[in-house]
Amino acid sequence: MGFRIQPKEVDIPEDDPFKNDRLGRKEPAEILTRILESIEGPCVLAVDAPWGAGKTTFLKMLGHHLRHHGFPILEFNAWETDFAGDPFLALSEELSVGLRKYASRAGDGGIDRVKLYKLRKVTTEVLRRAVPGAIRLATAGLLDVSPMVEKEVGQALASYAQKRLSEYLDTRTSLQTFRTSLEELARELAETNHGLPLIVVIDELDRCRPSYAVELLETAKHFFSVDRVVFVLAVNRSELAHSVCAIYGSDFDAPGYLRRFFDVDFRLPDADRQRFLEETLERAGLRGDNGDVIKYWLPAFFVASDLSLRRIAQSIHRLGLVFASLRSDRPSLAFAATMALVMRTLDRDLYSAFARGEIEDRKALEFLRSHAPGLTPGHDVFLEAAIIVAALEIRNPRGYLETVQPSGLWKEYQAAAQKAEHSPGSNDETTQRAWAIVNEVRSICKGETLSNALGFTDAVQRIELLSSSLNGDDSESTDGGPAA
Repeated sequence: MGFRIQPKEVDIPEDDPFKNDRLGRKEPAEILTRILESIEGPCVLAVDAPWGAGKTTFLKMLGHHLRHHGFPILEFNAWETDFAGDPFLALSEELSVGLRKYASRAGDGGIDRVKLYKLRKVTTEVLRRAVPGAIRLATAGLLDVSPMVEKEVGQALASYAQKRLSEYLDTRTSLQTFRTSLEELARELAETNHGLPLIVVIDELDRCRPSYAVELLETAKHFFSVDRVVFVLAVNRSELAHSVCAIYGSDFDAPGYLRRFFDVDFRLPDADRQRFLEETLERAGLRGDNGDVIKYWLPAFFVASDLSLRRIAQSIHRLGLVFASLRSDRPSLAFAATMALVMRTLDRDLYSAFARGEIEDRKALEFLRSHAPGLTPGHDVFLEAAIIVAALEIRNPRGYLETVQPSGLWKEYQAAAQKAEHSPGSNDETTQRAWAIVNEVRSICKGETLSNALGFTDAVQRIELLSSSLNGDDSESTDGGPAA
C-alpha cells in the first residue's frame, strides 16, 4: 500500500459537512451561522486562528452548512489569485462569475441577468479608469524635458492637473455606480433567499504576498462594502499585522489599523487535539507494535504543545515514512524514533546538538519532561532510560552498554546501583529509582548491541534523509499539506 507524504485532505460531503469532523468544528459553525443570519451587512467578519489550526477545513464545512440554511455564498481563494496583482480585478471577476449561478430572467426568481451584465460592464469601466499606470501619467517624463520654457511647463502642468482631476471624478463616479449595482443585486438575491445576505468567503489570505493581502482587505472594505453583503475572512491576525507592518513600516500601528476593517471578530476555538492526533496516526498507517508505542508518546508531548495542527500532521507523516523505509524483517525501537521526531519538532537546535553528542542526556531529558508534565512515575522512568540509551548509542555506536564514553546520567545511576550493592540495607527512594533506571536501560538494550535495529542514531539519519542536514534549518513548509 502506498504512503502519503502530505496529510490527506479531510473529505467534506456536501450533504453532511461534519461527517468527518475530528476537530469539534460543528458547534462553532452553528454559532457563526446564527450570527450571520442576524447580519444585514455591510460587514467584514474575521475568523481568527493561528497558522495550521484548520481554518481552511472549517470554512469548507461552514460553506456547505450555510448553503443548507439557504445562504447564497461565494468562495474566494486569495492565494490562487495572488498572481493577478490587482485584488479589485480578481475579486470583482470571481464575484461576477460566482453570481451567474444565481442569475435568471426577471420574474423567475434569483437575480436579473441584465443587472448582472450591468455590474460586469461597470466593473470593466472601473478597471479601465483606475489602473494605476493610466492615472499616474509619466510626470517624470514631463519634468525631464529641459528645453521647455517656464511658460510651457506651467501650461503643461495645468493641463496635466486638469486631466488628473477629470480622471479622478470619472473614477469616483464609476466606483459609486459599481457599488450601487452590487447593492441592487445583493438586495434582489436576499429577497429570493428569505432575507439572508450574500456571504463572500475569503480563504488563504495568510499565504499571500503582504502587499496583496493588505490591498485585498482594503478593497473588500472600501469597494464592496454594501448592504446585504458579508465578507467572512480566515485570518491569522498576528501574521496579518506583520503584513501590514511590511507595507507601512515597523512602527505602524498595525493592530489599530486592522480594527478599522473588521466589524466582527470570531475566534476559532482550540481543536480537540487528542482526537486529531489519534485519527492522524491512524491515517498515517502507524499500527501494530510500533503504533501502540507511538500512540501513547506522541500525544503525551504534542497535546499540550502550542504546535499547529498542520505541523503535528507533518511530523506524524514524517515518522510514518521512517518506518516505511525499514525492511519488514528489521526490528525497531519505535520509542527511539518517536523521541527523535519529538525533539526535532519541538526544538531543532537541541535535537541537532543532542544527535551530535554535544549536549548531555540530562539536558535533553529536562527539555522533554517540560513538554510532558503529566507522565506517570512508570512512564517517566521509561523516558529517562530511553534517553540514556540514545545517549549511549550516540557515544558508543558499536555497543550500547560499553563504558568507553558513558553518558552523564548512566554514570550517575550505575554508581548509585553499585553503591547499593555494597550497602544491602540501603533502600531509600533515590536508590530505588537508580535500580529502576538501570534495569530499564538493560531491558531496552536486552544485553545486545542491537546493531540491526532502528535506534536513535539510525532514526535521526532516516529523518534527515527526508530533509536537509543537521546543520540546516529546514523549517517545515508553511504551505505543505492542507490545514487539518
